[in-house]
Amino acid sequence: MTVLDELSQVSILEVAQDLGLEVNRNRMVCPFHEENTPSLVLYPHTNSFYCFGCAKTGNSITLFSEIRQLSIKDTIQTMAQTYLSGYSPQQYQKSAKPLPAKNTLQTVDVKKLQEKEKPVEEIHSQIYEAFRDCCLQQPSNELSKSGLEYIKSRGFTDKTIQDFRLFMVKDYANVSWYLKQRFSTLDLQESGLFNDKNNLIFYAHPLIIPYYRNGRIVYLQGRVLGPPPEGHGRYQFLYKHPLTLFNADALDKIKLDQDVYITEGAFDCMRLVQAGKTAVSLGTANVFKKDWAKLFKRANVIFYLDNDKAGHKAADELEKIFSHFGLTCSRKQLPDEYKDVNDYYTDKLGSNEQLNLF
Repeated sequence: MTVLDELSQVSILEVAQDLGLEVNRNRMVCPFHEENTPSLVLYPHTNSFYCFGCAKTGNSITLFSEIRQLSIKDTIQTMAQTYLSGYSPQQYQKSAKPLPAKNTLQTVDVKKLQEKEKPVEEIHSQIYEAFRDCCLQQPSNELSKSGLEYIKSRGFTDKTIQDFRLFMVKDYANVSWYLKQRFSTLDLQESGLFNDKNNLIFYAHPLIIPYYRNGRIVYLQGRVLGPPPEGHGRYQFLYKHPLTLFNADALDKIKLDQDVYITEGAFDCMRLVQAGKTAVSLGTANVFKKDWAKLFKRANVIFYLDNDKAGHKAADELEKIFSHFGLTCSRKQLPDEYKDVNDYYTDKLGSNEQLNLF
């Protein structure tokens, strides 16, 4: 077991107490934003926390790092000296996994892989959430400030940003190092977060959109800030990993014949939700798994895709799929001068009003 593994098992209640935080029934006033009513909840069974006010989340390591204002490396060493008996810096160096040689993979013990108790999806969610936690604990910088300005320029309110738990890669090298210390090369690459060259894929796409299902991150999507640099698209999806629905948890709460909008992009979905609508996103126009259709069996589905050739073609195909399964569906068309839903809303209203779709 590595030092990181041992530290992740340190009681978050003990860490909070040692940091001088007042905890009452696993709840406390959030130290990351101003509030009067305690909204940060500690989860002892997973040694994690989540603030329902500002969406700050992480584990006992994150909490210690944020309160003490330490880098990840200094946090690990300080916590190890505090909570691990017999710890020495030399032990930490030995426990860190060595980086693989260029263009090579680590040797894989097939037997050990077969003996893993946790399913692949669980391991991937752990990696995605460790990635999120590391990014959230990184101190704000000019990049993160630019990211917040950009997302607000697209018309999103603070509440929407918090509700969908968007975050930024503020220090690419730092988070890449952290993940390589904590997870094997094979797991990182199979999660789609790292490519075949063992590089974190979100180098040019620092704004991260997490996809949640039943409270766990099941997918990640990155976006550039503003126009994409040469050689890159606006979005970066997980490497060699199939897309899943964005905001799919909303489908668990719909009533019979309730309107549900299907958009092409996550931003379009977020903007409709901000306007009080129920929506999910496909991520791209040409991906829809037929078994997803059963998730919409109670809904009145409205396709609200991008106003381009790909979007129109996708709407045609989706109507065929939904009709085949006997599902009610229709189509909403954007005005000719707008490419997508979010552009339409932003141009018409800015960030703080709602637009009647009909």
